[in-house]
Amino acid sequence: MERRISRRDFGKLAGGAALLGLQPSWSFPAFGQSLRNDLKDLRGELSFDDSALKAAADDFGHVVHKKPVAVLRPGDAQDIAKLVQYANRQGIKVAMRGQGHAFLGQTQVEDGVVIDSSNLNSVRIVKSDAGGIAEIGAGSKWHPVLMAANAQKLTVPVIADTFLSVGGTISTGGFGVTTYNLGLQVDHVQELELVTGEGQIVTCSDERNSDLFNAMLGGLGQCGIVTKVVIRLVAAPTNVLFIKMDYDDFQTASDDLALLAKDGRFHHLDGRGAGRPGGGVGYYVEGGAFYDAPNTPDEAKLTAGLKFAKKTAAVMTYEQYFRREEICAPCSTPLQKPFVYLCIPASRYAQYTAGILGSPTESAFLVPRMSAWRRNAIKRPLTRMPNEDIIYRFQLSRVLPAGTDTQSMITLNRTLYERARDMGGFRMTSSAVPMTQADWMRHYGPVWPSVEAAKKKYDPKNVLTPGHGMFPA
Repeated sequence: MERRISRRDFGKLAGGAALLGLQPSWSFPAFGQSLRNDLKDLRGELSFDDSALKAAADDFGHVVHKKPVAVLRPGDAQDIAKLVQYANRQGIKVAMRGQGHAFLGQTQVEDGVVIDSSNLNSVRIVKSDAGGIAEIGAGSKWHPVLMAANAQKLTVPVIADTFLSVGGTISTGGFGVTTYNLGLQVDHVQELELVTGEGQIVTCSDERNSDLFNAMLGGLGQCGIVTKVVIRLVAAPTNVLFIKMDYDDFQTASDDLALLAKDGRFHHLDGRGAGRPGGGVGYYVEGGAFYDAPNTPDEAKLTAGLKFAKKTAAVMTYEQYFRREEICAPCSTPLQKPFVYLCIPASRYAQYTAGILGSPTESAFLVPRMSAWRRNAIKRPLTRMPNEDIIYRFQLSRVLPAGTDTQSMITLNRTLYERARDMGGFRMTSSAVPMTQADWMRHYGPVWPSVEAAKKKYDPKNVLTPGHGMFPA
């Protein structure tokens, strides 16, 4: 009986043939033909075009490049189901790519198939007495969601960067400038439609397939490919009083962030670093007060007791507010960006950040960002956080000049992650930090058994999303 060679077996045979100087009998073009033959009647497109493959072999970080055999632009969830079923038969890997906002190849697949989610971009707003919901295709960016919701005087509780895909932020947790008080985006998701690792189209929620639902919210695509998200909407304000407060030093800015996180006087709360024209880095805190005109908040009360050096304030419409950063400058540069996102317990934050900012080596090319969050606002089990009332998000944003030793920076990232971990901190799921399965087991701790059980149940052949290294072959 003729034996059908799996993709994994082919890799072994090809490697052996290369060592012997032989040409394997089954070539990559033949694998592409197998894909063409098996995946017929798609509503979307299966592309083998070199430009599409090169795009799928890159991401925001520009550090890792793994080239797939094909890119699927699905017309619907059924196209994805057909691909995943094929992947199970042939032993290949599959991953979803939204806007490619990964830092270390997490959405890439060597010699497998990448799904380009951009065609799954539907947005439907349903208004109700309680606010409403948005039913969103996973490939939609957040910008059209906000525009459609705002047209009905609604908004999402937590706004991620508007140029990111809905499926991408839900798969990684999804944080924003209201997270300190309202949690992550996954805390507001009501339902998911997805394709499991066995190629089945499934709907899940807290009431239906709840184990799968929790495994998908911030679960890095290990059990399924998200195709549709249903998220809660709330009333949108008409205006925002937006205040930017500049600080002379990092620690004072961070202290005020924690104070503001505790007393909750702002709706929007975030902290950033920025390069100064004369050199060095300055720090500032953003505070946004949402309101309905003409009830403008009292600026003096909002800034009372804070230790900024100077401030500026502006009144914006809500649309002007959420559109203020539509263009992401770092996204357009080809330079490497091995960013790291960490959550640090407040009790160790000053010690941790002082060590980095005080070291020329560890602070090289670094422009930090920081937030202070209330721990009790973040509820989903896979979003691992320090066990303190106030936690800090510390973002190490580095854009590396051409010629920088990238591997040394990745090694430094790993060192800084381990230091944070040993202080009770956690790596957020989007980061340029290499992780082994043992690292993931330690990261998830008491919830790892549920992660592992969901993987075995919904992706038993381990075909989905290999780039995180959570379940190596």
